[in-house]
This record gives sequence, structure tokens and C-alpha cells, in this order.
Amino acid sequence: MPSITKQKSVLVGINTKTFTNDVVVDNNYSAILSGPITVPNITVNGTLNVVNNLNVTGNIVIGSTGNLNLTG
Repeated sequence: MPSITKQKSVLVGINTKTFTNDVVVDNNYSAILSGPITVPNITVNGTLNVVNNLNVTGNIVIGSTGNLNLTG
């Protein structure tokens, strides 16, 4: 099942433990990732909530309107 990583609304999401594509959350959007999870790069201009462990192998960019919340 493919992951929902950008501008998609879902009621229940299932994500893989390793993303091959960058995770981008645009302004006025929010997203949640359930870990443990590994992603190459993250750009957050909206709100990204991460539950459990997050491993970023590249860059994390949090814009002036971005929020990154880590829980667990």
C-alpha cells in the first residue's frame, strides 16, 4: 500500500517503515507519521506529528510556518 506523504486527506493511514521519497508538508496542511520510520529528507511548512522514532538520513528543513512535533 503506498504511503500518503503530501496533500492527501485520509481517515486511516498505513506507512512503510522506510520512505524512498522526501516527506513534504506544505503550509496550511498537517500530517502524521507513525514510527519507527526512516526518510531521506523532510520539509515542514505546515505541521508534522511523528509518533515513535524518526530517522532522517538527509536534511530536515522547518520553514517559518512549520511545526515538527515528536512524541514517544
